[in-house]
Amino acid sequence: MHALRLFGSALVAAASLAACTPPETADAPAAPAPEPVKISREISLPVSINAVMVALVDHASEPIWLDAYNPPTTDAGWREAEHHAYQAAISGKTIQLAGTGPNDAGWVADTEWIRMADEMSNAGMDALSAVKARNIDQLTAAGDRLVASCNACHVAFKPDLPSMGIYKSPDYPPVPPQ
Repeated sequence: MHALRLFGSALVAAASLAACTPPETADAPAAPAPEPVKISREISLPVSINAVMVALVDHASEPIWLDAYNPPTTDAGWREAEHHAYQAAISGKTIQLAGTGPNDAGWVADTEWIRMADEMSNAGMDALSAVKARNIDQLTAAGDRLVASCNACHVAFKPDLPSMGIYKSPDYPPVPPQ
């Protein structure tokens, strides 16, 4: 009986609230959606794009290429391959931000640079799909796509100085877990 009284009270309260709400009319315009707040700030890298290439792109892409020839055989090896694929996908977007290098501002303003960087990200996403499916043929194709995007970019933007004096660690590339 107590539950019935509570239900009845809730019904009366709901009806009272509905009576206080003005009816919608067909000719009343809908209120416009509020504009999202846009925060404008310049984002830049704390290092040169070239440093990002050596530290992130090279460390991600080279193991992807090696995995196509010598595929991982353990869960740990596949997790490492997945990590490299994420890095490759992220790298293409990261190098679209100017850094401290002498060529960075010009590179990121060039539509061809942006296209090639996007291609790197897309190849990284293809590698990620291949790794998740543990499909070596797809991983090989993604690696080939990554090589093509890197080579095209180096021909167009850095034909003479691939690393511009920045070098990888002497123990690179690491031996991937099998």
